[in-house]
Amino acid sequence: MEEFKELENLWKQSETEVPAKNTDISKIKNNRMKLKNTYTKGAIILIVTGIGILILMTTFDAKIKTAPIISSMIIISITCFLQAGLMLFTAQKISKIDETQTPGMHLKQWQNFRLFQKKQRHWNMPVYYVLLSIALAVYMYELLKTVDLWKMILAFMVTYSWMLFAYFYLGKKEVKKQDAKLDGIIAELKSLENQFN
Repeated sequence: MEEFKELENLWKQSETEVPAKNTDISKIKNNRMKLKNTYTKGAIILIVTGIGILILMTTFDAKIKTAPIISSMIIISITCFLQAGLMLFTAQKISKIDETQTPGMHLKQWQNFRLFQKKQRHWNMPVYYVLLSIALAVYMYELLKTVDLWKMILAFMVTYSWMLFAYFYLGKKEVKKQDAKLDGIIAELKSLENQFN
């Protein structure tokens, strides 16, 4: 009987503690899939938009097919395709994050992705909107140069008001959502890593 008590005491004094179930691994996987799906769906929408613009361009009447209109539509399509390519590349980076690594390595991969995403946002969003704005300005000017000036101004105001709203409100809102998901993943992994240390 004493041997059993000694064995029980030895077992209780074991140095290896099982981490408490404070972190939810499925939450990390869920946020990872949401981030990846956001980038993938956005890329698909941009590819379809770029193709739609090119198809629309081929159906134009001969009077409308001027060099500035055609070139601006091509620039808009190329901008869509480049942005889609970058979004697919980002989704692929998320896919390459190895969940089977130790919590510390997994955390490091997400922190590296976070740095990549911050650098990307710093130059990507402004460049995307500037290219889109310039090409759209040329397109709209060529298309509307025969209408009254007030109508042209109104069309420009509505279009660029929407673009500013999309950039400063919708874009920032989406960035905050993505940051919240990424912060959740990183916080869960830090918690998990602390439990193992």
